[in-house]
Amino acid sequence: MTEFEESEFRGPLFNQLEKGSHLLWEPGQVFEKSIGIDRASLCIHDYLWNLHGFSSPLGGTILNKRSYRYIWKSSRPNKLLPDFKLNLFIQAKRSEYSSRSKGKLKPQINGAHWYFEITAHQQKSLELLEKELGKEALIVYAAPVFHKQQELYNHTTGQTIVPNSTFPKVSMLTGHEKWYFDRGGISGIANPDIQNFDEEDLFTQIAQMRNDRGEIRSESSINNLKKLSQAVRNVVELQSGSFLASQFAFENSLLDEFISNYDLTEHSETKNYLQIELFSYLWKLNWLTF
Repeated sequence: MTEFEESEFRGPLFNQLEKGSHLLWEPGQVFEKSIGIDRASLCIHDYLWNLHGFSSPLGGTILNKRSYRYIWKSSRPNKLLPDFKLNLFIQAKRSEYSSRSKGKLKPQINGAHWYFEITAHQQKSLELLEKELGKEALIVYAAPVFHKQQELYNHTTGQTIVPNSTFPKVSMLTGHEKWYFDRGGISGIANPDIQNFDEEDLFTQIAQMRNDRGEIRSESSINNLKKLSQAVRNVVELQSGSFLASQFAFENSLLDEFISNYDLTEHSETKNYLQIELFSYLWKLNWLTF
């Protein structure tokens, strides 16, 4: 049994992917210069506040209730976004451990291994996104090749989570129910057809995709956002009536209100970016670019 939750693995994994490679960057960094907030959370535990000399939690504020028009007036809306050629979407999964192989897994996997189960509606959404974006995106699952809490701590402090994780592409798992693996990288077995895969590691595939794409102009980053936003909206439309699609529609209406309130209607790239982030949040994806 895995000793840690999916969220405990997801955080350090994404952190090491972003900071441990010169190939990847998190799109939100584009907007940090204006907003100045990386991460925030609601924390009401006295212990943390006492560490910083406060006897009780500070009041804080709700950002969308404040007027920050001066931010947008002082920013440069026509400033070009940093270049990015392609997109990487990652769906983190929790691994289950098995001490020995059974039946048809042998001889490809012989002995201790891990696996995770495919969620049908989640897989369908990712397949649709993969079809929409084609060669402009790499869409993968990620799961740890370990299951003990101490191993998670060791790999977090040692910056070794990425090489000790598996990254099967969504397309590899079409029609399958589980992914079995005993090593990091993109090597494993898809069940129930017992289809064996052994491909280049994630960073090698990213580097190859960048090379195949060739050089692009900075102005195309705006177009990339537009195309990507259209793609996620197409995926939502194809699943209209589902819970997540309905939630996207509701949140998107609030996004329209936000855009209007802050006089951003002329800056379509802002709405495009926020729609992509909204899709990623609802479908529990992490979006990186390269």
